[in-house]
Amino acid sequence: MFEISGFDTAGVVSLKRLSLAAALKKAKELIEDGCRDVQIVDPNGRVYTSFEEQAA
Repeated sequence: MFEISGFDTAGVVSLKRLSLAAALKKAKELIEDGCRDVQIVDPNGRVYTSFEEQAA
């Protein structure tokens, strides 16, 4: 399970997706919607953040 987290105007956003592709898609959507500090954590604990520049 891949965990996506970030912050919006209401506070912390925390979601889960089954695949990295689905997690990346949701993370990019969150960034486009104005969330900040968005990151993905994979099942092994690896943190992904470099996709933020791609969504900008």
